[in-house]
Amino acid sequence: MSNEDASRRPGALDLEYARGRREKRSLRYRLRRRTDEVCRAAAEFLAPPVERILDLGTADGRMLAALARRFPGALCLGVEYDPGLATLAGRSFNELAIINGDVERLPLAGEGFDLAVAAAVIEHLPDPGRFMEEVHRVLRPGGILVLTAPDPFWEEVAHRVGHLPEEVHHQVMNLEQLTGLARAAGLEVLLARKFMISPVGCPGELGIERVIRSIKLDFLLLNQLLVARRGDGV
Repeated sequence: MSNEDASRRPGALDLEYARGRREKRSLRYRLRRRTDEVCRAAAEFLAPPVERILDLGTADGRMLAALARRFPGALCLGVEYDPGLATLAGRSFNELAIINGDVERLPLAGEGFDLAVAAAVIEHLPDPGRFMEEVHRVLRPGGILVLTAPDPFWEEVAHRVGHLPEEVHHQVMNLEQLTGLARAAGLEVLLARKFMISPVGCPGELGIERVIRSIKLDFLLLNQLLVARRGDGV
């Protein structure tokens, strides 16, 4: 798969995204916050040890490298569509296994992963239903998917003020749609909620977000979190 092939697929990210993660405060914050959400979900819903982690749409590998530090000894595999990003991730983090491939057609057998991560990925995909079926296929029974996605309302706001080009995302789904997609693929939904009060972070953000959710003002939160599990023997 060439860089030219990747660039023809609307929504595919490239090396410019990796540069932004180094230089833009907002992207650095979102990476850290999403990584923290993944770790909290793993701690809540997975019994240790977490031995096999799959990062779908790993980009430059920074989240997967952070997960490798949080779960020492785990096999950490990333799949990235853009070959330039996949090469960068492999060179930057040689402790990781990085594959250049399509997350809708994973170049993997049923590998029995404990944890699959899809952070800000599903909105970039032309066939999210097929992607979810692939996740189900590669998780072990009892393994979980932790997925984040932007909120549709704030996505539209970003478009209108010119912060997000129209071609970046295929479809931005709400929590109800994401939940339905997971269930249709045979996954049990464990948690579906919104998070992230600020695109650059703020002091006491977790407490503020808990209060906002408790008083049903979730529409103020910018991102969505879904945790789903493959059932035993399914």
